[in-house]
Amino acid sequence: MSFLHFFLEPKTNQFSDEYIRMHFPADAEIWSIIGLMAREYANKTETTLSLLHSMMRTLTMYLSRKYAEENRTPIQDTSLAARMILFIEAHSEAVTLKDLTAHFGYHPNYISSYLHKKTGRTFSQLLLEKRMEKARLLLENTELTIEMISEMLGYSNTSNFYKAFREYYGVSPRNLNTKRF
Repeated sequence: MSFLHFFLEPKTNQFSDEYIRMHFPADAEIWSIIGLMAREYANKTETTLSLLHSMMRTLTMYLSRKYAEENRTPIQDTSLAARMILFIEAHSEAVTLKDLTAHFGYHPNYISSYLHKKTGRTFSQLLLEKRMEKARLLLENTELTIEMISEMLGYSNTSNFYKAFREYYGVSPRNLNTKRF
């Protein structure tokens, strides 16, 4: 389960045992962030809300990094295809086949044929899948605008995002709530 899925699609039924537990030493940076947030909340000003939003993003990124570090699978236990897919997912907003080849040290033709052989999908299809999964999660679970989500996912043009989303899910991002996934 990814950190993003944990927050955006929490399991809420009575039988779910999914939770994230992390331990932080007393001198960890997280306590400074939480302390700053508490002081800002206690001493509210006209900029408190925007400052708390920024600090919450920082806290979330810190927790995400810590979670990834603690839950990293040893490389020898993970197949090359799985590591490539994880890399694509982690960098889906800007990854290219060239980035994948540079990171893993293989020729682009080899990576293309290897991914297709192991997954049945091309690099472009895998990238689109990861982007669309993130888009759906963000659209269903946040108040972010479609334009913001489009930009976050690496689309330089919102109309390209609309087109890709419509082709992938068969519905416009604006009409997402009318269709269940």
